[in-house]
Amino acid sequence: MSQPSYFGIESWTAWSPSLRSPNDWLSWAVTPFTLIGSEKPKVDGMQPMNRRRLKQLGGMALETAYNLPQTVAPIIFCSQRGESTRCYELLQELTETGKLSPQSFSLAVHNSIPSLYTIDRKLNSNVIAISSNAGIFSALAEAIGLFADGEKRVRIIVAEEPIPDIYRSYCEFPDEAFAYAIDLIPVREFALSFFNAKEIKSNDVNISINLGVLRYVLSKDRNYEAIVDSTSWRLKRV
Repeated sequence: MSQPSYFGIESWTAWSPSLRSPNDWLSWAVTPFTLIGSEKPKVDGMQPMNRRRLKQLGGMALETAYNLPQTVAPIIFCSQRGESTRCYELLQELTETGKLSPQSFSLAVHNSIPSLYTIDRKLNSNVIAISSNAGIFSALAEAIGLFADGEKRVRIIVAEEPIPDIYRSYCEFPDEAFAYAIDLIPVREFALSFFNAKEIKSNDVNISINLGVLRYVLSKDRNYEAIVDSTSWRLKRV
């Protein structure tokens, strides 16, 4: 088992077609359900020229980023599937015409959404993009490493969108539509640890790990544990 690593949450915000206000999210944390929908937020804080380039995933992710206080800090963007709708459209375009839209292709890259945010805000922040089965746990581990390197704050943005029908049979939780952003600071509020799971099993929940961690943070639960492949990740309130 790893030694616990610590972090605190300075602020958070979240958006989904199913939930909008902080009170909506706090109520959802008590009785969670699948967050679905195809609506894209307005992202009013963004310049129109850049805002027009966003699809649903990018719109949800940056809606949450703009709703947090402006800060200069490393940004970790976490999405298991990224711009799956945009990527599928690009594959269709390539198959039918043999060509790709340069703009759409540039925005399909996994770090394009947080990078567009830094361009719009004229920030020189370090940007890290993560896609992994462990989801938010990988982002938390990365943030703790940045704290060890001297950073005083890290912003994590997590987002998922419904996937194209052709991919549905290959993915868990294919209908989830949500994004949230949290500003982490190096204080002893939560402890993160991980260890080898004695047995590989499915997590008995009706939401993904990314949403499970958010629900835990917003709830009053003392502990949260999730098994990913052969690793068990554990969060505990200090």
